[in-house]
Amino acid sequence: MPRHVSFYDESLGKQISGSYTSDGKVIHAGSGTLGAKSAPLGYLGNSNTFPVDQEGQDLLAQKLLSELAHREAKNGHAHGH
Repeated sequence: MPRHVSFYDESLGKQISGSYTSDGKVIHAGSGTLGAKSAPLGYLGNSNTFPVDQEGQDLLAQKLLSELAHREAKNGHAHGH
């Protein structure tokens, strides 16, 4: 079941919302307006030191959603438009 995350991206000055799923090795994050992005749970650094508990997964999902939002802002349009 997907887990919902919502956070304020200060560098973009806007609220970002999306959801993610994880199989314990890879996290898949996305939203209907931003598209989707996947990464291994060790994406932000050494998987032995990066927490992969629920909080760690939430943070990684936020990072992926933020990257998607920055890409959208740079391109000047939403995914699929």
